[in-house]
Amino acid sequence: MAQALGEDLVPPSELQDDSSSLGSDSELSGPGPYRQADRYGFIGGSSAELGPGHPPADLIRQREMKWVEMTSHWEKTMSRRYKKVKIQCRKGIPSALRARCWPLLCGAQVCQKNNPGTYQELAMAPGDPQWMETIGRDLHRQFPLHEMFVSPQGHGQQGLLQVLKAYTLYRPEQGYCQAQGPVAAVLLMHLPPEEAFWCLVQICEVYLPGYYGPHMVRGWVGG
Repeated sequence: MAQALGEDLVPPSELQDDSSSLGSDSELSGPGPYRQADRYGFIGGSSAELGPGHPPADLIRQREMKWVEMTSHWEKTMSRRYKKVKIQCRKGIPSALRARCWPLLCGAQVCQKNNPGTYQELAMAPGDPQWMETIGRDLHRQFPLHEMFVSPQGHGQQGLLQVLKAYTLYRPEQGYCQAQGPVAAVLLMHLPPEEAFWCLVQICEVYLPGYYGPHMVRGWVGG
C-alpha cells in the first residue's frame, strides 16, 4: 500500500573543488546575512518565519493536528482513510512532522523494524575504498550553505558519509551514485541517520528502482 501511495506522490573525470562558490571565510563566519541561518538551517536564507506564498500559521497548525491524528493510528488510517492521506500529502506535510511522517509513508519504519541492528553493523563496517573515496569527494557539494553541512568535521557531513557508505554495503551490486547525495542530505536534515538510511533504501528500491546506477553517469556525460 505504501508503494501505491508513493506512485501517486512521486512526480529525479576528476571532480574540482567548487568551495570557492561559498564566498570568503569572512562572509561565512563574520557578520552579515551569511552567518545567520534561517528556520530551515540555510545560512543566508530568509529569517522571516513566514513569507509570501506560505500558508497562514493557523492553517499550518490544523494540518499538523490532522497528521498527528492520522499517524497515531497509522495502520487503521491507511486501511480506512487512504484517500484522505493522499489528499493531505498533496497539500504538503508540515515541516515539524516530516520526521514522523516520511518513514511511515515510504515504508522505511517497517524496513527498520524488520532489520534490527542492520544499520549499526553497516555503519561500523569499513567501506569499499573505491566508494569511500568517491563519496568523500562529493560531501562538500551537498547543501554547502546549510548549517549541518558547512564543516567537513560536522555531524552533517559525517552522518551523510555513514549513510551513503552503508547503502554501498547494503547493495554492493549497485554501489554509490552521486545523485543519491542530495536526497540523503535532505533526509538527514529531518531524520536521524538510521531512519534516513531506510528512507533512502525505499526511495532507491521502491520509488525509483533502477534509477541510481551507472547509466545515470552516462546520461550526465551525454547530456
